[in-house]
Amino acid sequence: MLRASEPSTSTRTPPTFTLTPPTTPVRPQAFETPDFEDGDRESEASAGAPRQNEDFILPTAEESLSWESILPRPCTIQYQRLGSGSSGSNILGSGAWSSVYRATELSPAEAALLPTPPSSPANSRSQSIAGQVLAVKAAARRDGHAILYQEARILTYLHRFCHASSYLVPFHGYDAACHSLVMDAVPLNLETHAKSCLETAKANFSTRTMFDPVCGLAEWQSLASQLIDGLGFLHEASCVHGDIKPANILLQRSEDGSSDSYRPLYCDFSSSHIVEHASSDASKPVQQVTAISTDFASPELFTSLCSSAGMATIASDIYALGVTLLVVAIGTSPYVGARMEIQKLSMAREGRPLEFARQTGQGTRVMKGKMVEKWLRGALEKEADKRDKIEEWQRTIQSLIDQ
Repeated sequence: MLRASEPSTSTRTPPTFTLTPPTTPVRPQAFETPDFEDGDRESEASAGAPRQNEDFILPTAEESLSWESILPRPCTIQYQRLGSGSSGSNILGSGAWSSVYRATELSPAEAALLPTPPSSPANSRSQSIAGQVLAVKAAARRDGHAILYQEARILTYLHRFCHASSYLVPFHGYDAACHSLVMDAVPLNLETHAKSCLETAKANFSTRTMFDPVCGLAEWQSLASQLIDGLGFLHEASCVHGDIKPANILLQRSEDGSSDSYRPLYCDFSSSHIVEHASSDASKPVQQVTAISTDFASPELFTSLCSSAGMATIASDIYALGVTLLVVAIGTSPYVGARMEIQKLSMAREGRPLEFARQTGQGTRVMKGKMVEKWLRGALEKEADKRDKIEEWQRTIQSLIDQ
């Protein structure tokens, strides 16, 4: 079972959950901030108290984890958002609702030069980490403000559980003045890594490794196990991610700096939802689907787009992760053979990604009876009620490892 983080027994002061002023979290309609069009500024700055780069700690063990009571954790660190620059190198990513920019954490001296100085003195801890690169997710349009606010609520809620930082990109809070989320910057995503591994595999083709994932069997198994455990964490916390795909999984290098060891972290919760008792029913509807990522959508979600009856589910998350791991195994989409988008849509609706993957140039890596196929087939069942639950998926993998 997930449990709330216990109050720290060390001498450090637990992080505050309020801004100074005001003394309590404020709902978005209470903030009166100017709206800036894209390109109006080359940089933006925010000032606050020193940050705590770890899972949030509840003031008391009895504090409620009720989703309805959650307000976004205010961002209390000092940072400066970098401009896009001529090459766009400071833009880490962009989507329909938002863009993610690089930002740098400011030292106390730098923060003191801002129009609004820090409300409390910075300590030696903040000086030691000043200059660290951050990621700031800002709305690309005004109707994205509410979506980012909801995402901030979800991230605040999830980080109140133990071990959240093992599975999610560290979240430092919501900057209400700029309608932005502040997180650790993790530049490498799983999509880019898979493509790179495919190119390497093509350049170093060998009959000895032609049946292994393009990133190597050991790395693929490690990534798969961690991502399945991470999805289990989300589902036990009653969170449906809603948009699992390689681009929404970031790779953090191992602490020893090894280039062949990564910790995958889920990001982009803009399509996510919190539902009560979600983990008890894999097909329980939680939200009507209005947009999907074709390559990773389960067959039932395509029906959702054509009627008011279909909903995103825990089961569709599991299917999306199965396709994600399939893409990592072959280095490309299983529907890469589609000549037009309508053809890809038709293929995806059939619910046979493993079969289509075998028709690609990397089909030997997912042949029937081989390791990848054994690990994924239960998660890629076409019918949602026949699909593995997380616990079943984990048991299957453990039994394969023990063989």
